[in-house]
Amino acid sequence: MMMRLSAFLLPATLALHAQNLPSPNSPLTPSNSNLAWTKFEDPLEKAFTLDVPQSWTVKGGMFRVGYSDERILVDMKSPDGKITLRLGDVVPSYFFPDQLHREGEVYDLGAQAQGTIARYRTGQEYAELYAQARFKGQCQALTAQQVDEAAPGAPPGDGYLLPEGEKATSGQAMFRCEPGARTAYVWAKTTLVGQVWQVQLVSFLGAPEQRALALTVAARCERSFKLSPEWRERQKKMDEEGLAYQRARQQARLRQLSQQVAQFEVRMQAMQNQVNGFLRGQARQAAQVEAFDNILVGITPTIDPLGNLRNVSTGPKSGYWINGRGDVVNSDTSPGAGWQRLRPTQ
Repeated sequence: MMMRLSAFLLPATLALHAQNLPSPNSPLTPSNSNLAWTKFEDPLEKAFTLDVPQSWTVKGGMFRVGYSDERILVDMKSPDGKITLRLGDVVPSYFFPDQLHREGEVYDLGAQAQGTIARYRTGQEYAELYAQARFKGQCQALTAQQVDEAAPGAPPGDGYLLPEGEKATSGQAMFRCEPGARTAYVWAKTTLVGQVWQVQLVSFLGAPEQRALALTVAARCERSFKLSPEWRERQKKMDEEGLAYQRARQQARLRQLSQQVAQFEVRMQAMQNQVNGFLRGQARQAAQVEAFDNILVGITPTIDPLGNLRNVSTGPKSGYWINGRGDVVNSDTSPGAGWQRLRPTQ
């Protein structure tokens, strides 16, 4: 199965990030404002530039997980702190589940890429699920609100990084965030190529009256996004190295790890270490992505009474209980004698 995925799915995955097609026909037309703009260049790999408001705090870049696995995340904050806006995120590529790979599992391609097993979600489904993880640490409560699809300021319908695939859908989700009656907003586009699908994201948290400004900024950023030609050439070579690595890795699976494979992995680890310090390190990013993946596939990680990690299906009730046979029940109260409470880890 690994060989089949390497041979057929990975080329499709590479095609998703091999193009950069800014969207001149995006429905969002930025309104005139008093904002002054400046260029932001990816500080990690010099991979891209985009326009950002000159007075805003901006950080982020191209985060590399593998030879053919790079992820864009740019965070922006307005000078008054009323808007925090994010383009992209470090979410993975998603591979379809099959007989050998179940939803929620990590699809490990070593130094080439890391994916998550999950059935396809529409842009609307993804936006609603992503919001629960994206704003978890900032909102004690999220109340869904109606989004006017026709309102000026609707997010762009074409991706700034993803080309057209066999299937592509977009959607929006908006919530009232408490405390502070702020607006939490997510736009997502999911694109399917073969058995792999990827996501483009725009999200922000801000005062309700700042929504139009936040979306105007997002539109300018999206339209001005450009991948560096030099980075494109470097990435083509890295894709070639990644495929060579995967072939060598497959050939070495039934024998001792070859020197060639080991060299590939040492080199990729060195590149990953270059970005470990950003946003408090890669561990925080990994934890964020893992938390969202659990929400996406309906899994709640728990600790059983013996201290073992046990993933259970997420239910509508607040508590999870286990008996001596290993049966798990989702209930606010104990089902009775012999049941012990599982402790959620998130």
